[in-house]
Amino acid sequence: MKPLSLFRMVVSSKEGWNDIARTHPSPWGAFLKIVLFPSSVAAGMILYAAWFHGDVYAPEVTFGYWAGVAVIFLLTSWGCVHVMAWFIRQAVHTDSRPSYADSYRLAAIAPVPIWLSALSLFVPIPLFNALAAILGLMASGGLIYHGLDALFEHDDSVRTEALAYTVFSVGALVWALIVALLVMPLL
Repeated sequence: MKPLSLFRMVVSSKEGWNDIARTHPSPWGAFLKIVLFPSSVAAGMILYAAWFHGDVYAPEVTFGYWAGVAVIFLLTSWGCVHVMAWFIRQAVHTDSRPSYADSYRLAAIAPVPIWLSALSLFVPIPLFNALAAILGLMASGGLIYHGLDALFEHDDSVRTEALAYTVFSVGALVWALIVALLVMPLL
């Protein structure tokens, strides 16, 4: 997957997805190629924000606590990719159930915009950060819809749309739980 093709994949079921459909990496390979870097960037940005702008986000919280939050964020992000891969595999109702590896690819690609939205933490403005996270979540929804269509459904139908809403809703709920678990102690 080329970095710039990710942007096209948000709005198209063809651009970039054809390359993804031709490759069949193992879940471990997809983790190393897709998940590891952007999720680590997001965790690193949490540490950056804590070190340089901690007083803007939670002035009474120590850097050690922020470091724990970053580690928990990283580990839960990795775990949630597996949970979402399992859910996508169960939710797709094609003639034959997709493989876990194929489901994992989509589950690995979908949260990349959310992880990259953490780059907004370079700017210590919480409203801006929240808007970037919302845009990342919307881009993730586009990836889920077009990924389901390109990899499993192939018909851009109402069924694909309903499946995308279901997968996106579960993913957004999981993401909201992660954020709540990590942010609530900071308040």
